Amino acid sequence: MGGFQPPEGEQGPPAVSVSMLNRMVAQMLSQRLPLVRLQAEISQCTRASSGHCYLVLKDDQASLRAVMFRRELAESAVQPMEGLAVEALAAPGLYEPKGEFQVRLLALKPQGQGSLFEIFQRLKTRLEAEGLFSAERKKPFPQRVRRLALVTSAQAAALRDILITVRRLAPRLEVALYPCLVQGAAAPKSILAAWRRAEASQPDAVILSRGGGSLEDLWAFNDEELVRTVAQCPHYTIAGVGHETDTSLVDFAADHRAATPTAAAAWACQREAEYYERLVSLSRLLRRSIEQGLRNAQQRLDLADRALPNPRHRVQAWARRLEQGRTDFQRAMRMRLRESQTAWQQKQQRLKSLSPTGILSRGYCLAYDADGGLVSQVQGLHPGTDLRLQFVDGLALNKVISVIPDSPPGR
Repeated sequence: MGGFQPPEGEQGPPAVSVSMLNRMVAQMLSQRLPLVRLQAEISQCTRASSGHCYLVLKDDQASLRAVMFRRELAESAVQPMEGLAVEALAAPGLYEPKGEFQVRLLALKPQGQGSLFEIFQRLKTRLEAEGLFSAERKKPFPQRVRRLALVTSAQAAALRDILITVRRLAPRLEVALYPCLVQGAAAPKSILAAWRRAEASQPDAVILSRGGGSLEDLWAFNDEELVRTVAQCPHYTIAGVGHETDTSLVDFAADHRAATPTAAAAWACQREAEYYERLVSLSRLLRRSIEQGLRNAQQRLDLADRALPNPRHRVQAWARRLEQGRTDFQRAMRMRLRESQTAWQQKQQRLKSLSPTGILSRGYCLAYDADGGLVSQVQGLHPGTDLRLQFVDGLALNKVISVIPDSPPGR
């Protein structure tokens, strides 16, 4: 068989390599084919270590290869799995190294509510088979819950209901909020991050909560990684997601599933509420006991007061006696003083009468010689002797004119 021969007069197409042709086809596909909304069923699903997911999409007549890169996969609210019917936003293209046609999945959602329920049931069955939801692995309620961690939205009505319930039942309970998103594509990672912060705080119990909603609204609480994290939490876990009829996979993974966020708070507070009620009851009992003891003591005091002399009366009697003694003492002192004053005056009068001055005042005088000696007799005097006469009011100088001795007695 001969080689390819272009028509006479024509040069023919240029020669290209396989890789160049694949690149040309890939560029043509990306430029000429728009984004499409693709309805299909996932028949194969493989997650690579790089984080990308490689799939095979099919319908009842054909199949094609698809890839969902790590970034889009992380932002997707629904994770791909075999048998899931989906509607995908896809970009057609070519995998150049192998020349294989494939589509790149940019967004993914199940086809209708029924598909979401199928995903829910399939994942529930798989995790349940692993024993993740078994009653044997669930932890018993703690002896005391002093520190409670809340993983929920800071704007949710569920948070208000929980806080009101805690304040009513266990006002001394310490509550820490770890806010997160509770709906949308970014919710699973936000919840996981908040949950890990709550775990690190070493609480006695953790509540994961949000208000009610549709299956799609609550879909973040069916995330497989979140469910496994809740099941493996070392602390006691309580799920209060949605209303009584709402069910999510974290309800099965948690140690206790509460019908509502309010019921979750009431369950977490049960022991503290019991302790608080007991404390209030003991406080009332103690108050009544003290009041009764005081009444009994008052009665005994009244009886003793009537049976024993009143110390006040005895003190008053001693006070009267003391006052009387003080009065008697003052009276005796005044009398003794008057007697002393009288005796002193008498002695003073007597002393005055016996003193030389007193004698002089009665008309007597004292005679002194020139040397100041007292002259008591005429013996030794002679005319011309100087004498000083001491009167009561002064001195008089005299000379003896003559000396006349007294006659001896009996002459």
